Amino acid sequence: MRKRRPRRGFDEAWKYAVRAFFRECLQLLFPAVQEQVDWTRPVEFQDTNLYRLAPGVRGKRRQTADIVAKVYFRDGTTRFVLIHIEIQAQPDAKFALRMFVYHYHIFDAYDYPEVVSLAILADDDPNWRPNTFGYQNVGSWLQFGFTTVKLLDFYEAELEQSENPFALVVLAHLRALKTRGKPNLLLSEKIALIRKLKERGYTAEQVIHLYKVVDFMMTLSQEMEQLVKQVVRKFEEESEWPLTSLEELAIEEGAQKGIEQGLQQGLQQGLQQGFVEMTLKVLRRRFGDAVLALEPQLKQVQSVERLRELSDLALDADTLEEFTRALESARAES
Repeated sequence: MRKRRPRRGFDEAWKYAVRAFFRECLQLLFPAVQEQVDWTRPVEFQDTNLYRLAPGVRGKRRQTADIVAKVYFRDGTTRFVLIHIEIQAQPDAKFALRMFVYHYHIFDAYDYPEVVSLAILADDDPNWRPNTFGYQNVGSWLQFGFTTVKLLDFYEAELEQSENPFALVVLAHLRALKTRGKPNLLLSEKIALIRKLKERGYTAEQVIHLYKVVDFMMTLSQEMEQLVKQVVRKFEEESEWPLTSLEELAIEEGAQKGIEQGLQQGLQQGLQQGFVEMTLKVLRRRFGDAVLALEPQLKQVQSVERLRELSDLALDADTLEEFTRALESARAES
């Protein structure tokens, strides 16, 4: 069982967001691709470890693509297409070369399917816009192109008015860039975005995912995070609001106090049930109804900490087999 990871920054927040809102991401950033996908068929996220996919890279720096998703297009054929999305947070002179290397390794590893290569340029340089890689020699040449979207091109006012929940992900990123090195301004922007979560009428699942993304991207000091926590609790008091990662932490704090007061059993059962339901919901969205068979095994895990880790892994695991192995390990510890 993997240990709980420290707070993640832009890179992990974006991977989380794209997985959680894959269709909405394509709709906002790559609408032409979104229109081609057959959304009646499940999206399957693939192994992104290119070190494992391509043994030839051994001895070099470990390579891991950000997102690789298996989809089907709406053109009447039975073939599948792999969509590769790379999120780049800073200019890199070799980025276009890396996009070509990723494209080839994915193409080779999955027995030559069609691969759509997309790049989200999340840096702060408006002039850096790579989209091709190529070379030419005597009697031979190569030209590879990929589609990019520059987040700096989006207007914040339009993002604020958009009904697409992924617009709030882009907005959080842009405001985190704008407030870098200005913690007081970052605090203000973070609270403003959390307020938008409350006002937009998102579903409970969308609120949970969006809150985590905002929390990952807009990291504050412990003292300032306490202020954010107070704001969220105030929202909770004013109206019904779905459980967020911050409230999970509050519940865990309450559970610890309950232990001291002899109330451990009831609180722990509530936490266990909540994590089981959340984990199954995420797994079902990613891997289909077959995951429902795992519910009895999940309920056998007694440790709230292990269930919380499994809940995180449900979104991060590259395959259902990876999650199942972790689940078996957690059951063995119970």
